[in-house]
Amino acid sequence: MKALILSCGGSPEPLIFCIENFNPDFTYFLCSNDSIGIAQDIAIVSGLSEDQFKLKIVQNHESLEDAFAKSREIILELRKEYDEIHVDFTGGTKPMVSGLVLAAIGEECTYSYVGTENLAGRDKNGLGIVQTGFEKIKDQRDPYDVFAVMEFNRGMDFFNKYQFEAAKTNFMKAIEKLESENLKELVEIYLEIVNVYDLWDKFKNVGEEKKTLNSILSKIIDEINSSQYVKEYLNENFPEFIPQIQENIEFLKLKISRRGVLKLTDVPYYLPDLLNNSYRRIEEGKYDDAVARLYRCIELIAQVTLTEEKIIDENILKSNAEFKINKNDLKAKYNADADFLVQDWNEYVNSGKTFGVGLKKSYELLSALGSQYAKNYLADEDIKNNLSSRNRSILAHGLQPIDKEKAEKLYSQVVTYAKRAFPDLIKYMDMAEFPKFE
Repeated sequence: MKALILSCGGSPEPLIFCIENFNPDFTYFLCSNDSIGIAQDIAIVSGLSEDQFKLKIVQNHESLEDAFAKSREIILELRKEYDEIHVDFTGGTKPMVSGLVLAAIGEECTYSYVGTENLAGRDKNGLGIVQTGFEKIKDQRDPYDVFAVMEFNRGMDFFNKYQFEAAKTNFMKAIEKLESENLKELVEIYLEIVNVYDLWDKFKNVGEEKKTLNSILSKIIDEINSSQYVKEYLNENFPEFIPQIQENIEFLKLKISRRGVLKLTDVPYYLPDLLNNSYRRIEEGKYDDAVARLYRCIELIAQVTLTEEKIIDENILKSNAEFKINKNDLKAKYNADADFLVQDWNEYVNSGKTFGVGLKKSYELLSALGSQYAKNYLADEDIKNNLSSRNRSILAHGLQPIDKEKAEKLYSQVVTYAKRAFPDLIKYMDMAEFPKFE
C-alpha cells in the first residue's frame, strides 16, 4: 500500500494533479492554519473519502522546526501501515517544504515536485506559479541516497570509534548507492584503510599475501596521491589524516621486520602499540578488555628490558613468538644475585637450554640484575592491587566488572613504568596512534 504526503499552500491545482497521477491509498496533507480549507477542497475534488486522507497542522508556518516535527509525526504514523511513502513538496511555505524534505531524509521515501515542461507554463514570465493544464510531475532523488551521505557519515563515525566491521558495512552500502566515479574511488580507498586498521587493532602484522601492514599502507598512500580528487578531498576535509597514516607507516617499519618475521629489535615497539590498543578499549568503554591488555603491558615492560639485557633467546622468539630466557646468556652476565635467584625456580631447574617466567619473577630477575624500576615495581602495592582487579574480572577468574576510573588509573600507572623501560615511549605512541576522520 502506498501513501502520499503533500505540503499544502495556496495553489490547489498542482496538488490535485499529483493525487490524480500518483493514485495513493492514503493522502496526508501538511497544512498551515490558512490552508486547511484548501486541503479539504482538494480532497473533495480528488474524490477522497474521509478515511482516505488526513490533515496535520503546522501552527507556525514560518517555522522550520515546527514543520519538521509535524512531518516526522506524519512519516512515523504512515510507516506503521504503508510500505511506500511518496513526498510531494510543491505547495506550502518554504519552511514547510524544507521541514518536510528534511524529515523524509533517510526514510526511504520517494520525492516529486509539480513543475512544467517549459517557462510558458508559469505566469510572471515563467517565474510564477504553474498554470492549470501545464502541470508536469518531476520526480526528484534523495541527495542523501545519491551521495550516500548517511553511509559515509556512519562509516567514518564507526571508524573513529574503532568499530571496523560496522565501518566496512556502511562503506560497502555506500558503494552500492554511488554513481559518482570520484566518490566510488574515495570509498574504495576508505575500505582499504579500514581493513588495515582492523587487522592492526587485532594485533596482526601482515595482511593478504603476507604483506606487512606498513607496505599495504604505503600502497594506499600511493593510490591517494595518484588521485587528485581523493587527495584534495582528504587534505581539505581531514588535513591530519594522511600525515598520521604516514607516521603510522614509519612506526610499523620499526615494529614489523621484513615479511613479518619477529626480531629482537622489534620488541620495544610492541609496548607503545599495546598501550595504544588498551586506551582504545577505554575509549570504547570496554574497561575489562583494557585492563587485560594493561596487565599484559606490565609483563611486556619487563620483557622489553630482558630483551635489552640480551638474555632472551632470539630463535625461540622468531619461531614461536615466545619470550624464553637463554640459560647460557644469563650465566654470561656473571651476576651472582641473578644466578642465586634462579637456582630454586622450577622453571629454571626443570628446563633445558631456555626457561620462561611469569610477571612477578620477570621483575625479580630484573631487580637482581640491577633495574631500579623493577625494584620500585616490586615495592609498589598500589599498582599490584589495581592489577589484581584483572584477576577478579569476568575476563579472568571472577565476575566483577571493572569501571572507567580503575581502568584509567591503571593505564596511567602502567605508562609511568613503561617510560622507565622505554624512554621514547610517548613519541612512539603518538606515531602509532590511529588516524581519525575529524
